[in-house]
Amino acid sequence: MNRLSTLGALIIGAIILAAVYASAFGDSDGGVKIEINDDEGVRQVVHGDRGSFALKQDGLDIEASWRGDYELNDAGDAISSLEHKLEITRDRDGVEERVVFEPEGDDVSSVYYIDGDKQDENTETETAKKKLLIAFLEASGAKAEERVDVLLKEGGPAAVLDKINNIYSDHSRLRYITELTKQADLDDDEIQALLKSLKNIEGDHDLRVALDAVLQNETLSTDKMPMFLDAASRIESDYDLRRLIESVAERDLNDDAITLAIGLMERLESDHDLRRASEALLGQDNITPRAAARLLETIGDRIDSDHDLRLVLSDAAPFLAKDDAAATAWIGAFNALDSDHDQRLTLEEASGVKGLSQETKLALIAASEKIDSGHDRRLALEAFSDMVEDNDALRAAYEKAAKGIRSEKDREGALEAAGLND
Repeated sequence: MNRLSTLGALIIGAIILAAVYASAFGDSDGGVKIEINDDEGVRQVVHGDRGSFALKQDGLDIEASWRGDYELNDAGDAISSLEHKLEITRDRDGVEERVVFEPEGDDVSSVYYIDGDKQDENTETETAKKKLLIAFLEASGAKAEERVDVLLKEGGPAAVLDKINNIYSDHSRLRYITELTKQADLDDDEIQALLKSLKNIEGDHDLRVALDAVLQNETLSTDKMPMFLDAASRIESDYDLRRLIESVAERDLNDDAITLAIGLMERLESDHDLRRASEALLGQDNITPRAAARLLETIGDRIDSDHDLRLVLSDAAPFLAKDDAAATAWIGAFNALDSDHDQRLTLEEASGVKGLSQETKLALIAASEKIDSGHDRRLALEAFSDMVEDNDALRAAYEKAAKGIRSEKDREGALEAAGLND
C-alpha cells in the first residue's frame, strides 16, 4: 500500500474509532484529537480520556491503548494511580513485550508478558515493566511535564537535552522541548545545545512551535539570536515561518537580528504571509531606516497583490521622513502597484507624514502621474495641495501632474485645490 493510501486508511480508521467511542460510551462532549505523522510511522488518536498510540520505526514497534487518566509516581517510572486501563506492547528484535496496568482497589496491578507468556513477579520483571512504560512515555510524549521534572532533578538540563536527542518522534521531542523551556532557566551554553538539537525536528509545525517555546520561555542573548534564526531557516512552510517571524518581532532585537529576520522573510512566497511578516518587523522599535529600506525593496519585488503591498507601504510611510535611502525604496515599492485605487490610497497615507523633505514631496507628487484614473489622481494630488502654495518647485510638479489628467472635471478640480486654476 502506498503512503497516501496508508495515511488515508489511518485517518478513516481514526474517524471510525472516534464514532465507535462516542456511540459506545456516550462521550458526546469529548473532543477528538488525531495526530498522524506517516513519515515517522507515528499514529496517535485521543478521544476524551481514551486513546491509542503506535510507533513503527527502524524495526521497533510500540503500541499503547488506554481508557481513563493515569498518574506517575514521583520517580516517573511507574503508575501510581489509574482510572481504568493502560496496555503497552513493544516488538523489538522479534521479541514481543506487553504490560497491562489496571486499578486494584487503591493500588495499581500490573502484569508483564513476553511473547504472550505471563512472567513471574520478581525484580527483573519490575525493571522490565518500568522500561516498557518509559519507552511508551518517551515515544509518545505522554506525561512529558512529569518526566522532564524527574530528569531535571536527576541530571539537570543536560539530562533532558540528552533525552531530546534520542527521542523517536517530532511530536514527543516537541513536548520535551516545551517542558524544558518552561521548567528550567537555561544558560547560554544550554540554549546553544538546545538549538543544535532542533536539527532532529523535520516537521515545519513542530520546529516552529519548538522555536517559539524557546523564544517565549528563555532569555536569548544577542549572540544567540543568529543561531536561533539559522534554525528557523529550515522551515519551508510560509505559514509557520511567518508565524515565527511575528513572534521574533515581539522581542527587543538589535539591527543585526532584524537584518537576519528580514532575510528569513525574503524566503516567503505568499503575498499574505509576506505582508504579515513585514508589518510585524516594521512594528519593531529598533528597526533602522537601512533595514526598512531592505524590507521595502523585498516587498516591492515579491508582493504581487496590490492590496497587500499597499498595506505594507502604509505601515512603512513614516520612513519617508527618516532617510533618503528608505524614501527611495518606498517610492520604488510604490511603483510596483498597478491599481489606481491602491496607488491613490497609498499616496494619501504618505501625504500625512510629517517632516518630509522637498525631494521626497517632489517624488510623491511625481508618483501620482502613474495613476491613470482621473478621479483617483485628482484625490491623490489634493492630499498634497496645501504643500505647494509657497514653493515654486512643488507647484510646478503639482501642475504638471494635474494637467496630465484627461478628465476636464477632475483636472480642473485638482488645479483649483492648489489655487492653480486661473
